[in-house]
Amino acid sequence: MLLLLRFRLPLRLRRLLQLPLGRLQSATFRSLPGPARSLLTLELLSSCAMGLGHTAALSWLAERGGPGALVVFSAWLALTTLVGLPVLSPLGDRFAKPGLIRWGSLALGLIALLQALLACAGVLGWQMLVITGALAAMAQAVTQPAQVALLPDLVAPGHLSQAIRLRRGWQAIGSLSGPLLAGLALACGALQASLCLHAFVAGLCAAAGLALRGPAIRTVDVGRPPWLDLLRAGWRAKWQVRVDRWWTLSGALMMLFYGPAVGLLLPLRLQALHASTAWLGLCQAALAMGVLIGVLGVAEALIQRLGRHRAMMTAVALCGLCIGALSACRHPAMVAGLLALMGACTSLTQLTGQTLRSLAIPEDFRSRMAAAQLTVASLAATGAPMLAGGMLLQWRVETVYALHGAAFLGAGLLLLAVPGLRTLLGLSAADAVGWYERQYPQAFRRPAAVPAASRNRHPAPESSAVSHTRTKAGP
Repeated sequence: MLLLLRFRLPLRLRRLLQLPLGRLQSATFRSLPGPARSLLTLELLSSCAMGLGHTAALSWLAERGGPGALVVFSAWLALTTLVGLPVLSPLGDRFAKPGLIRWGSLALGLIALLQALLACAGVLGWQMLVITGALAAMAQAVTQPAQVALLPDLVAPGHLSQAIRLRRGWQAIGSLSGPLLAGLALACGALQASLCLHAFVAGLCAAAGLALRGPAIRTVDVGRPPWLDLLRAGWRAKWQVRVDRWWTLSGALMMLFYGPAVGLLLPLRLQALHASTAWLGLCQAALAMGVLIGVLGVAEALIQRLGRHRAMMTAVALCGLCIGALSACRHPAMVAGLLALMGACTSLTQLTGQTLRSLAIPEDFRSRMAAAQLTVASLAATGAPMLAGGMLLQWRVETVYALHGAAFLGAGLLLLAVPGLRTLLGLSAADAVGWYERQYPQAFRRPAAVPAASRNRHPAPESSAVSHTRTKAGP
């Protein structure tokens, strides 16, 4: 490919295309430490299982339970996530994260197996599906913050950006393949087949979780301090670190208008264009492909050319314009193209800040602050369909898309006013380690039981010989 570029393309265009290819070649999976590779493999299977299981459950409920069951299922999942994420967040700082991920993945595999067995036996009612779905949401509330917080522990600061880029690519592949596998199973004509396939993939995910190894580090003493003190300390840190607080709130406000644009409003927009049902799957695949294009080097090339802050603001502005442009599309292919561009912008905004944000948080607060981030995002995801539904009662879907695009742009402009964001995005990986605590020391008050050696240290990628409080590799 590089040889073809050398002889057939102009020099400037050749360099522009070679840069993403070179980034892709440098971001090889094998260059990461073994535990980090295991974690990314687990996340690939986990995102695939989540997409597959969600599609299978919605199809089962639509056929066996009707609209009322779908509403109850969605409401219980949202409520369980909103309660579980903050309440269970201290687990990731109180116990070793690899052990939490292993137990959570095993629980998810057993829940999926139970659903498949009940479906094959013909006794899976919608009530049982709601109960098992809520249990799965609780297990994910344990594993997700631990997974987010574990990756910085497994790689050196200088390689974290590469690891996050690979993580986003693998998650995009999993998110793309899950619904496709569910669609293939449902095409066979049996809903049981989709739930059985979900159980198989969840079993693979549980096996990958059991094989996960990493430094058996905990950053908070098991006996002390009390659980509520840990919970309050995490949320207090999230609130008092001004740059993270306003960054999180601005992102949640943008999610209020981004989520419906790629979810609830999309089938209605395609229906208004008289498109076939196949276009919904194609548009969702285009969004995931856009994310992949971004993580395969295009996002990194733009970051290097524009700088992190300018690249992020450019992506936010372009994404808002795409949402507004969806109101003017006259063919479903144009919708798919705009969604692909939105996916690339999404990957750029996430890759821009995730590395430095993860390193800036003190290690003994990472799980709790990650859970707070996920909780705020869940609140936005819960309120977004209600807001969009209320707007649909007043206006046509084309008008709602135009309003969502304008509102997204307005929310994105708030990032320009986030104090300290430009400074944080201008730091190197080494300078970003512990930056939050250096700038906001009052936000990270710790109980006396926490050893001082556990603060603001970064363990070696392949070795567990670091001066942290240690425990077994599980809770």
